[in-house]
Amino acid sequence: MPDIESTTIIWIAIAALIVFGIFVVNNKARRGLAFAIRAILGVAAVFAINTAFAGFGLAVGINFLTVAVVAFLRLPGIAMLYSLGFII
Repeated sequence: MPDIESTTIIWIAIAALIVFGIFVVNNKARRGLAFAIRAILGVAAVFAINTAFAGFGLAVGINFLTVAVVAFLRLPGIAMLYSLGFII
């Protein structure tokens, strides 16, 4: 059985860390992209609902907080924003 040199072991470890790093970065990028897509679609939905119900005086402002709520909570977040707008 041949003896494995220490440099070979180091190169194998570096390659394994690079592959692991690629998977971690790819996963974080995928999560960030999904969050951004949910935020954009949520803002579009809030804008469409505001336009549809403009005659009733029920509108939710589009700002950083509403974008965050819609991106995190999705459809229940939109329902919560409009129910709070209805109550207040």
